[in-house]
Amino acid sequence: MGKFHSFISSNVKHPIDFSLIPFGIILMEFFALITQLPKDTYKSINDLVLLRVIHTIFLLILSKILARFFMAKKIVELKYTTIAITGSVAIAFGALFYNYFGSILGIQLVSAERRIGIILLQGCFWFPAFLIIGSRRTEIFKQFRLYEQRLIISTRARSRTSHEFIKIRQEIQSKIKSQLSNLCNEIHESIIQVWNPSVDISENNKAIQPLLVGGELRKLSMELETFGSEQQGSTFMGQNLNSFNLLVKQFKILYATTARNAPLRSITYALVLIALVTPPYLNYFSLKEAIVAFPLMSISIFIASYFISKTIARDSENSFKKSSILIYLTGFLPIVANVIGQSISHDPNTKYPIIMTSIVLPISYYIFIKVLQALNPYALQLIKNDKLQASNALQKTVTNIVTDEFSHTLSHRWAIFIHGKILTRLSATSLKLETAASIGDTNTFNEALNSLLTLLDNPDAEFEQELTDLKSEVSSRLDPWIGLLEIELFIDAELESIRNPRIRDLGEVIEELVSNSMRHGKSQEIHLWIKKVGEKDIEIISKDNATVAPPINQTRYGLGTRIFNLASDGRWSLIRIASSTEFRLTMTIQV
Repeated sequence: MGKFHSFISSNVKHPIDFSLIPFGIILMEFFALITQLPKDTYKSINDLVLLRVIHTIFLLILSKILARFFMAKKIVELKYTTIAITGSVAIAFGALFYNYFGSILGIQLVSAERRIGIILLQGCFWFPAFLIIGSRRTEIFKQFRLYEQRLIISTRARSRTSHEFIKIRQEIQSKIKSQLSNLCNEIHESIIQVWNPSVDISENNKAIQPLLVGGELRKLSMELETFGSEQQGSTFMGQNLNSFNLLVKQFKILYATTARNAPLRSITYALVLIALVTPPYLNYFSLKEAIVAFPLMSISIFIASYFISKTIARDSENSFKKSSILIYLTGFLPIVANVIGQSISHDPNTKYPIIMTSIVLPISYYIFIKVLQALNPYALQLIKNDKLQASNALQKTVTNIVTDEFSHTLSHRWAIFIHGKILTRLSATSLKLETAASIGDTNTFNEALNSLLTLLDNPDAEFEQELTDLKSEVSSRLDPWIGLLEIELFIDAELESIRNPRIRDLGEVIEELVSNSMRHGKSQEIHLWIKKVGEKDIEIISKDNATVAPPINQTRYGLGTRIFNLASDGRWSLIRIASSTEFRLTMTIQV
């Protein structure tokens, strides 16, 4: 009883959140309507439905007014007694409203004593329950989003170095290398076939020039660049992760973990179901019938709740599955008890409606218990401490996203390489051959041609560049912009000389952010800082005087976003501060 005592303790304040109150109102009104339908308490079913709709709208408006009042007063925490009194008063107003319109529409009303009992039940139990659970839900969802962001970062980092991901990267590389090699080999063989050293170089030049256009290579480069620059929509932190399927699977893990480490007590299972079935007893049972039936019903519910708790406590493979079945079956106890009672003493006024007790009640009880368990305060600590296991579906989704990001970025790198190293070389060789042929310089002609043939023999040799130090890599990326943009660079001294396979990723980040600063932001000067953060991380910071502010909401998921995501595992931001644009990115590099 410790937790229940702390819940109602007059000294404990609970965070409040009205977000679930509308759901609670609609749920309670629906139950009330289902209960009334088979009863002879109204002249017209249309009038009954109309009254329930009007009553629901009134309570929704009243809850909205209460929520705004607390917000205006900046009240975010209340004691249980205050919550219970507030709920009882609000529901009492609703009851008066219902009684007034009910008498007009010819709806038979329950006695004042029964109505007071219902008001106290709803005001002292259901209203506080939905109010406090709403605050837990809000906080858990907030922490869950932060947790999911951390999960994506860590999963990206693991995926990037996993054997599976390395294999995928090798497959992509092999496919592009094979295409490039085949096209270069065709050019190589064509040149060998038409090149005849025994004839005049002008004739050779005339025969070779058409082969140096590189039409197919240019087409490959454009295809890779188009694929590398494809736009993709993003709906959740730049990724399409927020699917119902993933949410359900992650919820199952959250439920199982909290149930294993901080299970609900048997009294909680019992009180929830008793609170669900009490209104019919108050509404339609006579005092004599209630004195006999209600205790028997409560005892059976407590016994079933005891077995649910014991089943969950067993550390077996099927304990959760068995407990879930028991929870669902326990929801049928009211109708079983009612059927037995009706067989002993038939009373149409106390006969439960089948739809509510055989369908709605068991499902509602099952879902409520599951949600209540998952919203256990322990869940917050579990999420904050990153001890919640990620579902296989989420892990797979993130891995697929990283693979997609890498394939697009890799395609872009190859497109740049083919254009800059191969096609540019073909164009340069074409000019050299023209010049040599025009002046009859056979040696230069042959040297240029042999050099080109060597490149075509091994066209991807320069793709994987030799490791260079951080300062040289950054300088090489900034050189093309010198004279076009005023750049101030600050690098921590201990970082300047490090060599690492990820230095190239850092260089691409620098190149992309400077390019964006000038092309999209129209900036004229930029300040760059590259600093060491902790033992393994490096932070890149840039501030420019861009006249065009970045969009508040990122609507384009393009190449730059992929470059930043891959380098940082999602740890980057772009914000506007006064008249400057600030970019921050953190990436892991073993120093």
